[in-house]
Amino acid sequence: MSHGTPARNAVRGLVGTIFLVGVIVASLNFNKLPLVGNDDVIHAEFAEAGGLKGGDAVMISGAEVGKVRSVRLAGNKVVADLVLTHAGVDLGTRTRAHIITITLLGRAAVELVPGGGGTLDAGDTIPAARTTSPYNLTSTLNELASTTSDIDKEQLAGALRQATQVLEGTQDDIGPALKGVTSLTAAVQDNDDELRSLLARASRVTGVLAGRNKQIDTLLGSGNSLLAQLDARQAVVVSLLKSVDELSAQLRGVVDDNRAAFAPALDQLDQVVQVLNRNKQALQDSITGLRGYATAFGEAISSGPWFDAYIQNLTSPSTLVPILSGVQK
Repeated sequence: MSHGTPARNAVRGLVGTIFLVGVIVASLNFNKLPLVGNDDVIHAEFAEAGGLKGGDAVMISGAEVGKVRSVRLAGNKVVADLVLTHAGVDLGTRTRAHIITITLLGRAAVELVPGGGGTLDAGDTIPAARTTSPYNLTSTLNELASTTSDIDKEQLAGALRQATQVLEGTQDDIGPALKGVTSLTAAVQDNDDELRSLLARASRVTGVLAGRNKQIDTLLGSGNSLLAQLDARQAVVVSLLKSVDELSAQLRGVVDDNRAAFAPALDQLDQVVQVLNRNKQALQDSITGLRGYATAFGEAISSGPWFDAYIQNLTSPSTLVPILSGVQK
C-alpha cells in the first residue's frame, strides 16, 4: 500500500493539471464553446475594421448584449462575427451596425440599431450598405506623422521666407486691415452685455419652442391634413367643372342639331300664348258666371235623392241649330 501512494498522487496531479489547462483554454475561448451563447451569431460587413478586434463589446443603446468573436477579411470588406449573449434582443431585418469608439485610447465596439420588420436570425449578415466605420484618431495621427516626416524642410523654409518677403512688401495694406479687425473686436467686446442678453433670450425662446414641440408637431400634422383635404376638394371641383363643361358642349350640340325643329315649335307656342292672352277676359267672365250656376245647381241636388233641372230655351230653334249641325257632321 505504501508503494502505491506516490503513483496515485502523480495521477491526481496529472488530472488536476489537465483540468486546469482545460479551464484556462475554455475561458480564453468562451464565445466559441457550444451551448454557451453560440446560437445567436450574426455577421456584419464593414468597409474597414476601424480598430475592431475579437473580444470587443456588442452594444444596443449603450448596453452590452454580446461580444465580437472574430474579425476577418472577406474580399474588399471586413466581416465581424457577433455573438449575442442577451436573450431578450429583438433585431429586425433592417438592423444597422456601427463601429464606435468607447474610450479615449481608441477601444472599439459594435453598436447595433434595430430596425425593420421581421427577425434577423442567427447566421444572417448585415450588409455594408447598413454599416459604418469610425474615424480612427490613432491611425490618423500615425498618417499625420508619416506625412510630416516626408515634408522637405528646406523647401518649407524657403516658402516661409518668400511669404515673409511678400508680407513685408504689403505691410501698408495689412496694417489698416488689422486695425479694422481690432476695431471690430473692440465693438464686439463693448457690446458683450447686449450679446449675452440676446443669446439668453434666444435660449429662452428655444426652450419655449422645445417645450411646445408636441403642440407644434400636432399643429403641423393638422395643417398637413387640412391641406390634403383641400387638395382633395380641389380635385373634386376641377372634375365637376370639367363635367359641366362637357355637359354644356353636349347641350350646345343638341340645340344646334334641333334648332330647325325648336323654332317652329316655339313659334306655335307663342301663338297659343297670344290666343290665351286675347281670351283671358272671356275665360275669367265664364268662370265668374259659372259660380252662380254651380251654387244654384248645388242647392238643387241637395234637396233629396233626386233633383230637378231646368235649362232655359233648350227647345228654342236658335239653341238647337248648333247642336243639330254638330250631330250631322
